[in-house]
Formats: sequence, C-alpha cells, structure tokens
Amino acid sequence: MKNIKSYKSNWTIIIALLIGSVIVYLLEILLFHNSHETFFLLFQDVAFLPVEVIFISFILEKYLSMREKQEKFKKMQIVIGAFYTDVGTSLIRNLSLFNTNFQRLKDELDFEKEEIIEKEKILNFVSSFDYTMDSRAGDLAELTDFLLTKKTYVLHMFENPNIMEHDRFTDMLWSIYHILNELELRSTFATLPANDMDHLSADIKRAYQLVIKEWVGYMVYIKKEYPYLFSLAIRKNPFADNEVIFK
Repeated sequence: MKNIKSYKSNWTIIIALLIGSVIVYLLEILLFHNSHETFFLLFQDVAFLPVEVIFISFILEKYLSMREKQEKFKKMQIVIGAFYTDVGTSLIRNLSLFNTNFQRLKDELDFEKEEIIEKEKILNFVSSFDYTMDSRAGDLAELTDFLLTKKTYVLHMFENPNIMEHDRFTDMLWSIYHILNELELRSTFATLPANDMDHLSADIKRAYQLVIKEWVGYMVYIKKEYPYLFSLAIRKNPFADNEVIFK
C-alpha cells in the first residue's frame, strides 16, 4: 500500500512539472511572439538531454557512490580499530597460546620493520600461513573466561549497521561467537575425547586466522592514513614480547 501511494505521488509530481513546463513555453510565445525561437530552443534542450542523463546517471552518480563507499570504509575502520582496542588484540594473545607454529608467525609480523607493511605481501602471507592450532596447547578454561567477559561487547557489534555490510568482519565475529558457544556447552575440558578436542582446534583456527587477517588489514590502512594511530598500535602489537606504551 505504501509503495502504491509513493508511485502515485511520483506520477503526480511528473505531471505537474510537465504542465508547468508547457505553461512557461506558452507564456513565452504569448509575451514575445516568437514561436520559431521558442521551438528552436526547445529542440536544443531536448538534444542536450541525453548528455545530461549521461552526466547525472553515470559520471555524477558514480562519483557520489564512490564517495559514499569511501565514507563507509572510513567508518568501518573506526569500528575495527575500536574492536581491536577493546577485544581483538587481547584475543589474538589468548588464541596465540594454542598456535604451535607461533614463533614463525611472530617473526613475520614484526611491524617495526618497514618492509613488512607492503599490503599485498603481508596479506598473502597471513592468508597462506599454516596455522597449526591445537586446543590441547593452551588453557581452554581461561579462554572461556576471557570470551565471557567480551560476550556483551561482541553481541553489541552485530547491531552496528556498518558491520553488516563488511562480510569479512561479520564472518570473524561469528567465528568468535561460535567458539564461545562451543566452550560454554562443555562443563569440563579435562575428559574430552580426541575428536572433540580436534573439533575445538578447528574452531579456534578459523577464528584465529580471521582475526589476524582483519588486524593486518587494519594495520596496513592506519600506517598509510593515520601514522600516529599506527605508532600506538605497533606498541600494542600482540605478536611482540611485551606491550610497550611508553618508550
């Protein structure tokens, strides 16, 4: 019903504009008595109309769409930055305890090295890295406690409309929430069968990889656009031996 009313309203506006245009042309003919010039200018306007349509529909619309995407991207980076400040960095540290190949990853993700921030190189590395995660290598009870303290924050992030348009970040949040659900279902981790531990290892690996990929993408972005944020972020690097705020 609402769409029908909107459709009728649009046609009313179109008809009113056309009638107004006809009235103006008739007044011009009556006042200046030069129908030849009036129709000549009318045809000139009609001839130029396709150019206007091309400009508005393709060039201007594309420009405005690009600006809108850039604004959304910047807003999304703010959300991602807040996530890693409040949850993500600590989460990487916690999940890294289950990474049996952590030392190699740590060596490669030394953001103090200038060359490591080459976008394609570093993103390809974290995408192809062998994340050998083992749920037996760390303390699952401690991981559960940590995730429980962040549960409300993660759930609130799903309410942010900017996030729902960012598929990778949304997938990452779902992977984190899934780990928490899996861990909450188990009253103890001491007597879990081997296949269940392997299942948890796979869940931890999925979340760990996605969290790191988003973090690396964020680091690449702020190094280029906001060096002062990058300076703080590398001092809170979850792959560094110690978190250093003051140097």
